[in-house]
Amino acid sequence: MTSIDIKISKKLENGIEFTCQMCGKCCRGFNEGEVYLYKDDILRLTKFFRIKGKKGLSDFADKYFKLVDDSFFWKEPGAQRGKTYHYKTIGYKFTGEDENCHFLVNNKCSVHKARPFQCRSFPFWQMMVSSRKNFEDYTRKCKGLQTLKGKFYTKEEILDWAKKEYEIEKKYFLEMKKNKFNILKIYPFLSKKNLQE
Repeated sequence: MTSIDIKISKKLENGIEFTCQMCGKCCRGFNEGEVYLYKDDILRLTKFFRIKGKKGLSDFADKYFKLVDDSFFWKEPGAQRGKTYHYKTIGYKFTGEDENCHFLVNNKCSVHKARPFQCRSFPFWQMMVSSRKNFEDYTRKCKGLQTLKGKFYTKEEILDWAKKEYEIEKKYFLEMKKNKFNILKIYPFLSKKNLQE
């Protein structure tokens, strides 16, 4: 499979209004999922914090990043069947009893301009866009989805966010596959501490 045809839930067929209500719930862990980070996200964060050199990046990664499980379904062009690959990627570490993001300060994102794609694309993740059940599950937790006021997003804009997410994940998967799923080939700044956590 080289691209994906994302199906949109009927709930989003006509678009929706959405504006973050800054409740901070989606910035807390408690088994709500991971915040995945990719190269562009890491570059934005290092630029935001003015981190220089491998040592600076390694120290930053030790403090704020962890390895998380990831998977991707892939069918080689011309193949009859595909398969799901399992491998590691980078995610944010959470902190405190409520497992909040390190960068959540008074329910506001202190790195908002440099926040990862996953944060900026919420609530238009592929798994939510294509599943009414997932969308309704998140609606119970998210004040912005309960309120549905603010900026209007068309069906096309919603699909565009979901497709961008897929392309980012595909690019990372193909890079990992090319490097025999050795994450250190892609992120050489990771330390033994990152790899053991």
